[in-house]
Amino acid sequence: MRMLALAIGTNLLTCPAMADVNVDGHWTFEAMLGGECTFGGTAFLERTEENRFTGEITAQQSCPTLPEDYLVRQECTASQLGNQLSVRCRIVEFVNGFGSEFYYPDNFTLTIESSSRLYGALVSAGGTRPAEWIRDERGIS
Repeated sequence: MRMLALAIGTNLLTCPAMADVNVDGHWTFEAMLGGECTFGGTAFLERTEENRFTGEITAQQSCPTLPEDYLVRQECTASQLGNQLSVRCRIVEFVNGFGSEFYYPDNFTLTIESSSRLYGALVSAGGTRPAEWIRDERGIS
């Protein structure tokens, strides 16, 4: 049974059908930070070559324990392997909130469920939090 689960899991990672799903375009995302804090934003991905993307995210973080809400613009690159999408970002601008060595770039490890939903984890500041990306109403552009 364990080998079957491993074989199925391995097949999902390289599933050609998921490799054909178009992740280009506009997205909204959110992650569960816990407590009273909220985190979400918008993203745009554009294919640059097979399985490679560039893009941008604008992330907003609000937490009662912080002196300000953060609104942070970040440039990103993404790579796709089967139904897995890895998004790695770098901070470009603190639109709101002070520049802080404690605000790290927001990176995501996502599973492509469909052309309208990605789910997985926000990987930032040394921790992982559940995250979900939903296709923005503007759709694929």
